[in-house]
Amino acid sequence: MRSAAAAAAFPILICCCIGFIACRASSFCPSGQFMLKGQCVLCHPTCSECDGHELFECTTCGVDEDGQEHFLHQGRCRTHCPRGLYPDRGHYVCMPCIANCELCTDGYICAKCREHYKLKNGVCQTASCDTGQVQDPDTGECIDCAMGCKTCSTENPEICNSCGEGYFLFRHQCRRHCPQGTYEDGGRGVCLFCPAPCTDCRSDTSCLACQPDYFLNGGECIKQCPQQTYSDSTGWHCQPCHSSCLTCLGPRSTDCELCLGGNPSLHGQCPLVNCPPGQYFDEDGTCRRCPPHCDACSDDGACYKCSFLYLMLNGVCKASCPVGYYEDMEEGRCGQCHPTCATCAGPLADDCETCSTFSPKLYKGACFKDCVIGTYYEPEAMECQECHQTCTTCSGSDANQCTQCEKGLVLDPNTLMCGVTSDTDCPPGTYLHDDQFTCMGCYRHCYSCDGPGNNECNTCVVPNYLHNSTCVSECPDGTYKSRQDVDGKELGLCLPCNHVCSTCDGASQRDCQSCSPGHLRLLHLCVTHCPTGYFKEGSHCEKCDQSCEGCTGPGPDYCRACPPPLLELQGTKLCVQHCPQRFYLHNDGCQQCHTSCETCTEASPQSCLTCDRGSILKDKVCYPRCEEGRYFSSEETCEPCDDSCRHCTGPRPDQCITCHPDSALHAVENRCARCCQAAVNDTDCCVCDGRSALCVEAPQPKSGVGQGMDLNMSSRGVNHTPAALPISLLLALGLALAVFALVKAHARKRLCWGQSYERLSGSASINMPHGVPEPDSGDEADVVYTSRGGSVYRRYSFIHEQDNEADQDADESTCLNQS
Repeated sequence: MRSAAAAAAFPILICCCIGFIACRASSFCPSGQFMLKGQCVLCHPTCSECDGHELFECTTCGVDEDGQEHFLHQGRCRTHCPRGLYPDRGHYVCMPCIANCELCTDGYICAKCREHYKLKNGVCQTASCDTGQVQDPDTGECIDCAMGCKTCSTENPEICNSCGEGYFLFRHQCRRHCPQGTYEDGGRGVCLFCPAPCTDCRSDTSCLACQPDYFLNGGECIKQCPQQTYSDSTGWHCQPCHSSCLTCLGPRSTDCELCLGGNPSLHGQCPLVNCPPGQYFDEDGTCRRCPPHCDACSDDGACYKCSFLYLMLNGVCKASCPVGYYEDMEEGRCGQCHPTCATCAGPLADDCETCSTFSPKLYKGACFKDCVIGTYYEPEAMECQECHQTCTTCSGSDANQCTQCEKGLVLDPNTLMCGVTSDTDCPPGTYLHDDQFTCMGCYRHCYSCDGPGNNECNTCVVPNYLHNSTCVSECPDGTYKSRQDVDGKELGLCLPCNHVCSTCDGASQRDCQSCSPGHLRLLHLCVTHCPTGYFKEGSHCEKCDQSCEGCTGPGPDYCRACPPPLLELQGTKLCVQHCPQRFYLHNDGCQQCHTSCETCTEASPQSCLTCDRGSILKDKVCYPRCEEGRYFSSEETCEPCDDSCRHCTGPRPDQCITCHPDSALHAVENRCARCCQAAVNDTDCCVCDGRSALCVEAPQPKSGVGQGMDLNMSSRGVNHTPAALPISLLLALGLALAVFALVKAHARKRLCWGQSYERLSGSASINMPHGVPEPDSGDEADVVYTSRGGSVYRRYSFIHEQDNEADQDADESTCLNQS
């Protein structure tokens, strides 16, 4: 029964709930609308939600139909947040940046700080506090020290460490004047205690008041007054006697005891004389002291010259000037401030420190009734301060506090910032920000730029120079400093050097300071090769010895005959473009390898790169397969060399590498020619060099010798014309040699490949018929081998030895030791 009743009541309950929701829903408007007189009215198009239809009545913002984001700030939905705020894309509101930040993208890291702050690790810090300020360790801001402080404690700015000009430090406070009992030390800017028995003083040697039982006399505290003075027990001063007295007793200065000259006075009186400095004649003829702190005064006692550090005001000497006056230390007086000043500092009357009620606003030391154009009144500082550079009038120093703009700029009523139009030129040191239509500051070294970065400069002012859109103080290598005068400004540029220069001081090839790779320095030029008469020394061309036409080094021992780029063949007068086999490049010339090497890096037998076919290369040494006087043939047998050769390489027996005595080797054609005098006209001999075993002037090449070698040789003063042999004769000679080699190989029936060799150090001193020494003197290790019979054979040598019958009869057919 109860369940049936509940079932009947359920539809009624549902209807009631639906009706209540409908009633409640009728009192709310959807997003983008607001309730006005019982009806839903559209918000401003920029608002997501609002309290009214105006632009500035938004309550929430978001993304519009075009996908444009809007952020809430002061009741408006903006596409960009003002400076000092960043867009919070989670809630679409403009949130404040961190302290002292001008531009940021979130609330934690700053991108650009306000003026007088520097950015470090995303936080704005004071660049450096001004004199009289100290950095607050908690906030990082610069706060003022106590009045007069130059530096002060970070713990308490009221505790001074040193004072500014015109102030003196006393017990950690800066004072205009030192208190009684101290004196001003202007050099150190401190107050020092007077020395005893002074109780007040101007300096450590000038007392103004003394302890009891002491008398003040001329800035000194003494126990007894000297002559021409008397003790004034009332004021504890030594008062001067009358100028006519030598001594006096007082209480008046004219109560003389002795007169000048030692004569006794007559009833206490002495003849009159002039009064001393600081005194004047009274009407009764008595010398009386001028007023206090007065060094000179008229006969009526009016002062016209004050003591040191005292200032004249209306005939009275003051230690300090009253309010409305400034200290004119040069004139020794108190000067009256300008009527607009309440207080002033001097040295001019209108150098105001504070202003009067009639002209209450201070700006740059002057007082005005209203702040001048380009400034605004700051109540806390009680002075007019500069507007932002874009503002003519403003309410604050920031760029978004303008009320009127400079000429050519337009005020944005939303941001209160002065912007520019696209056809307006920004002033020097700024650039046009495309999104904000504002002239923004360039990087500090740029004179003009396209953006705020240090690599977005367009021009730089000397002493900076433009290089790759960056202003640098020194141009990099490959460029030089250039200056251009544009509209009265001296702009600096880094311009490229000539391509041959590495560094330079101008655009010409003659302005090189150092040369680019592949070039050599010759005076002020860069060249690819040193010209005739010069030699290469590092990266420079140095002048040859005056005795040389050309050279490879300093002095007459380095003279050479070949002009660059040709190379001189060692021991000859031949000039080649490339070093042939058995020669290596050294100092713009071709030096001869050791005769055991086919190619090499140095002249020693341990510097081989490759060997002849008849030798084996091991550890840069060429070990021969055949004994001396034989060569390794194409049939892989050891065949005898031609009679003209001492050593040969093959493939023919006349391919010589060393010659017998009285002969020399033609370095290119590899054949031996007998030595003869230069005057002899004989094609079968050559002029020999005493320093090598080579032909200096080579004979005419024989047919087939050296053909196919592209060396582009030239010999100074010698014309080589090859003589041709009949082709049939060459063919017959070649056939005979081949048959001879086959017969010899068949007779031996063996060919040895020796792998075990010995090396002997030192070289014998041998008599040479033509005085031809080894080119590499000293203990050179010649390569030798040992036969099975124990005979030792010397492998190649530069020495021309006389034929030795014993050597010739050596066992030529004996194999080398097997490895």
